[in-house]
Formats: sequence, C-alpha cells, structure tokens
Amino acid sequence: MHLAYLDHMKNVDLSASRRQFLKTGAAVTVGGLVPSMAFSASTGKGFKGSGRMDMSTGEDWIDTFFTGGADEIIHYYADTFCFEDLTFFQTISNKEDLYRAFVPFNNAGPDSPLGVHQFDIIRYDGGKAGDRKGIARKAMPEGYTADEWKTWSQDSLVGIENDYDEWAHMAWVWRATHNMDEFLGLKGCKGKTTHVRGTTFHCYKNRKIVREFTQWNFREVAIQLGAFPPPDRFWLKK
Repeated sequence: MHLAYLDHMKNVDLSASRRQFLKTGAAVTVGGLVPSMAFSASTGKGFKGSGRMDMSTGEDWIDTFFTGGADEIIHYYADTFCFEDLTFFQTISNKEDLYRAFVPFNNAGPDSPLGVHQFDIIRYDGGKAGDRKGIARKAMPEGYTADEWKTWSQDSLVGIENDYDEWAHMAWVWRATHNMDEFLGLKGCKGKTTHVRGTTFHCYKNRKIVREFTQWNFREVAIQLGAFPPPDRFWLKK
C-alpha cells in the first residue's frame, strides 16, 4: 500500500519533536478525542474498545490512517512487532521506520502530490487465539540452496517469537486518484483512478498489532493503466 511511496521519504528528516511520538503518544484529535477513541466510543470494538475485535476494528485501523495519520496509527502497533508488505518485499520491525512509512498518508487532501486514497474493508474474519506463536518449518525443503531458502523465507519468520491472543484477516479495496504522472514505475497515471484489492492478516496481543502481513495485486493496477494485458480466463466457457 503506502510503501509504494517510500522513495519519497528517503530524505525526510524526523526532527526531535517528530521522534517524540515514540515516547509520549499522539495529540491529534477529532471532536476533542483521538480518532480511535472517537470511533470506538459508539462501537466499543475498535483498538481502544473491549470484547472480541470485529469489522469495526478493521474500519478503525483504516480510518485512523486518514484522520489521525502516522502520529496516531503508530500506537496501534505493539512495542515489539513486525510489519510486512509482501508486494514490496518489505519488512519493518522498529517504530521509527514504520512511522516514516506511514507519513505519506498524512497529506490526504485533493492536492496531495501522492494523490487521493480511499481504503474500504470488504470482509473481516477473525477470532480469539488463546496464547499462540508462529511455528517455523524445521527443515529446508529439497531443491533450495541455503542462500535461496534464506532469501525467500527470512521475512516470513521475523517476529515469529511474538505471541498473540487474537487474529484477523481483512479483505479490502484501495481506490487511488493519482496526482503524479508515475506510480510504481508506470507512466501516464496523473488524473487517473485505479482500484486494487488486497488482504491484511493481523495478529494481536492486548489489542495491539504484533504481526502484520499485507499483500495486494499490483497486476490489477497495471492492467487498468494499460501496462499489462488482462488475464485470459481460459477456464471459462465461451
């Protein structure tokens, strides 16, 4: 998702005041409340609510990106966590890097150079998990060298020691109207609107995210921008 814009953040300096968020928390408010509190006051199910997490948790997560920005959403993640965007082969496990990755969405206005973005949860599956941890494969499969297997497995194993008590799988749609001519190396994007579906898997501990896997279909965007042909649905009857 937002990791598509990390190149724009390489030279951004996180000042001392910006870094302070790691210690003190955010001061962004909506109607006198931080966005997640304003959202969960009516549902009781957001990240600062109570009881089993559900669709409103996913909506709270997405909503806070745009109403609270990086300063607020960063606190939905536990101090020990792992964030992974599989589409970009990108794994983040410290909050300063995660904060930098989230900053581009702070400017969500219609004239933002990064465009106008809308995320909507389509489906939420989840439930209690007791006290769980990930289980790693014990033996390297046949056909790989040690270096090959490390390359393709190491990111999935980051944070495997983090235990969790609840899980969620969310299907969502990302609508983006582009204000830049180039997006992910694709030209001629300015003024166009694209849609892409994706999924996010969360592991929670005490209502905080300890592991996140996000994946979305870049091919869908490329097809809409004319860079890739649509798939040949050969299995369908003509």
